Amino acid sequence: MSSVKTAALDALFNPRSVAIIGASAVAGKQGAAALRYLSQGGFPGAIYPVNPAGGEIDGLTCYARVSDIPGPVDCVLTVIPAAATLEALRECAAKGVRAAIIGANGFADLNTPEGHAREMELRDIARAHGMCVVGPNTNGIWNASGRLSLGYNTSHGDPMVAGPVSIVAHSGALFNSVAPCLRRFGALLSKFVPVGNEADLNMLDFFDYFIDDEATRVIGLIVEGLSDGDRFRSLAARARAAGKPVVALKLGRSQAGAGSALAHSSRLAGSARAYAALFAECGVVEVSTIEALAGAAALLSVRPAPSRSGDRGLVCVSTSGGGGSLLADQAADRGIPLAGSPDGTWGGQTARVIEGFTGAGLIRNPIDGGNLAGWKRLETLLTAIEADGHDGPLVMFSHMLPQETIDLVAADILIARRERTSLPLVVVAPGGLRPAIEAHYRDHGALVFPDLGSCFDSLHAWSRERAFETAAAAPPAAPPVGFAQDVRVAIAAALTPLAPGAFLSEAESARILANVGAPMVATTVVASPDEAAVAARGTGFPVVLKALAPGVAHKHDAGLVMLGLPDEQALRAAFTDLSRRVESLGAGDATIILQPMARGRAELILGSTYEEGIGHFLLLGLGGVNAELFNSTVLIPAFASDEALRALVGSSVAGQLIARVVPSHSQAALDGVVNTLIALRGLLQEFGDLIGSIDVNPLLVTDKGYIAVDALIVRR
Repeated sequence: MSSVKTAALDALFNPRSVAIIGASAVAGKQGAAALRYLSQGGFPGAIYPVNPAGGEIDGLTCYARVSDIPGPVDCVLTVIPAAATLEALRECAAKGVRAAIIGANGFADLNTPEGHAREMELRDIARAHGMCVVGPNTNGIWNASGRLSLGYNTSHGDPMVAGPVSIVAHSGALFNSVAPCLRRFGALLSKFVPVGNEADLNMLDFFDYFIDDEATRVIGLIVEGLSDGDRFRSLAARARAAGKPVVALKLGRSQAGAGSALAHSSRLAGSARAYAALFAECGVVEVSTIEALAGAAALLSVRPAPSRSGDRGLVCVSTSGGGGSLLADQAADRGIPLAGSPDGTWGGQTARVIEGFTGAGLIRNPIDGGNLAGWKRLETLLTAIEADGHDGPLVMFSHMLPQETIDLVAADILIARRERTSLPLVVVAPGGLRPAIEAHYRDHGALVFPDLGSCFDSLHAWSRERAFETAAAAPPAAPPVGFAQDVRVAIAAALTPLAPGAFLSEAESARILANVGAPMVATTVVASPDEAAVAARGTGFPVVLKALAPGVAHKHDAGLVMLGLPDEQALRAAFTDLSRRVESLGAGDATIILQPMARGRAELILGSTYEEGIGHFLLLGLGGVNAELFNSTVLIPAFASDEALRALVGSSVAGQLIARVVPSHSQAALDGVVNTLIALRGLLQEFGDLIGSIDVNPLLVTDKGYIAVDALIVRR
């Protein structure tokens, strides 16, 4: 971030003086709430209410205009209508205000020419005078570290006790959900910024600022969409180097927006999968609920000592056998490992301690407290587990035990383990706890959850972050590819004239893909039944006929594909039938092509998709006509290295299918899939600005190798 922008953000978060334009003495108005919250939060600087009525509000002199304020003003909050905001911002610029928070909607959020023009003018005013702007259409900001509560959400009135978590959000109203959740888990906010329309400052500017902010230990992102995927990747790497975990909650995760996309690859990708792939690529932990965002931030705000053994599996304790089963099931559902052996047994010193427990029942992980024959034995057991190097969080499934004293004994043993190790202590109590016991847990740094779902979503986030933290350094990105000049010219000539969203025919798409190394089936254009017969005699029967009709992306759905034609008589009849179908569609200039009929042991889809703002991704999944029915796809960073591609392909559903259906040459088949993805990657490296999506569907895995029998390239 530039020093100028950093200085402007410092003026935003740590102003010496603040003006509230639209301040009011009328209870219930946003201007009244904002003024009250700022004062009661203990802001140490000068506060200037601004309202044309003048006078006095809450003992403070109220000025009719910003220009009337006698001293300098670092930051303003406007709570006035959009129509009055631009003139107020001009006055602020003339006054030398360095930062402005614009509360009004009525700008680009209207999605009207007037609204967009108003927002552009706002941006021009700010940038012409070196002023930074949050919003418009925002609820204000929160900086507990600087005792600055400058907004009008209900949570702006919360006590200003600074915590280690800073969050930037595309939804300001969620402040009222995030802040109470964090308080319940004992991890308070340092800063919260709802960015609104991002006319000037955007989410990535605040992400950048939080990385260098000494008060921030965990960064939260509540994301609708990002504008610069490359910058996000760079910032995520910088946050990782700074030791600051990043937790992201993606809003708008449904695939409704992808439903009309031409390419299967785009429909299968969807915004949710694209962002999930981006977050995984960048080592950013993704969650799906506010509760998990708060729980994950709370867990990650305390940094445990480095693991000695690398075993950070969960140590589970329960007040009942059924509760223990639920803990194990929830962990398994999310792929969270348990400490110890996969079958739940303990080894080492732990096993020896268990052998010495006379009268005890079966003791595994999860540990059923009822089988210990006395809760005090738990302390000895946990000490042995630590000695064996099990350094994961402890999760306790609890209900109210018969006596509060027994509850307290168990709680103190678990709390002592947390204090010895600094490892997270998580208590899940669907039926609730005695108030005194719950308070005791919270007072000693335990996270108490009322439900299993949010508890284990939070633990999964913790586990993911630990995996990101200990993962080997990412292999270098793929080197640039160099196509022959004639290939480059031919591809550019095919793609450049296309209108945005238009597509190349199968024959044109296949020609490009074959030129860059994809294994495309041989294709012959045939203009008559006689030409078809000659071509078929050359390839051998059975064959396939397809009609490439302008404007028809999916030939099979339109009835323009004739499969498995066994002989010349069937071929001639099919050609005549296909010609009639083309004529009925009004596509007189359609092209008919012939291909040898290929059969495979598995059908895959390979391709690429482009997500606005964050870029290209490669795609791999189960394919054929049922690609969207199976929808078992994985998105891969578009420019991942060969090594990363091999790892991702091998672990995918498609990779597992290949290993099952062609076990004798599964490695060769997997290599073929990787090589095809490498070909697509090279095409994106050279022509990504022209390509919106690519389908290779299906890619057939056969006993002899692999072959692609259909292709589609859509213009970006």
